[in-house]
Amino acid sequence: MQKHLYLISGLGADERIFNNLRFPENYQVHFLPWIAPQREDEPISSYAARMAAGITVDGPVILFGVSFGGIMSLEIARHRPVEKNILVSTIKLSGEKPPYYKWARKLGLHRLPDRLLYQHRSLVVKRFLNIETEAEMQLLTEYLSKRDYTYLRWAVNAVLHWENEVLPEDVLHIHGAKDMTFPVRYVKPTHVIPDGGHFMVLNRAAAINEILAASL
Repeated sequence: MQKHLYLISGLGADERIFNNLRFPENYQVHFLPWIAPQREDEPISSYAARMAAGITVDGPVILFGVSFGGIMSLEIARHRPVEKNILVSTIKLSGEKPPYYKWARKLGLHRLPDRLLYQHRSLVVKRFLNIETEAEMQLLTEYLSKRDYTYLRWAVNAVLHWENEVLPEDVLHIHGAKDMTFPVRYVKPTHVIPDGGHFMVLNRAAAINEILAASL
């Protein structure tokens, strides 16, 4: 029986980050694109409900979310039937956020002017994403060149304020031991890739594919 799998990329990324992944032949793979937030403080539950409307098939589906896309896949699962959540380089529960995320929220750092918070973020972003190859650098450079910060501001605010204490039944969580965005010491994944960083969906795809082949 054919299964439907929806891919959700990370913050600011697109479907190209999934180029090196391989799925079983009986899986029809779709990419679920991000949509514009209605306002900077739109609740993540409201956003997830609107994003879930982009899933056009009936019945349970499988969601595959990377980084912020993993958080979103868990939120979408509150609004429609989901057979399995596959999470990569992300967190499942609000308690898995690093302590400094809470400090950033309390200090209101996400409310700093764009010229301070986003326009000069390249060095920090490159370090926290564990960039390794020219192809990854090209994708990141394209992402950093975007100057519409509406979605970015909404997403950062959503992550900092995200609260979740309940997981769906079937969750596969693949994480990198060298992830700097969500350090593994705060996370309890089902699978750990020893040399994987936050961008491992691209540069450690072979290891992820082995896990997928055994789990799907």
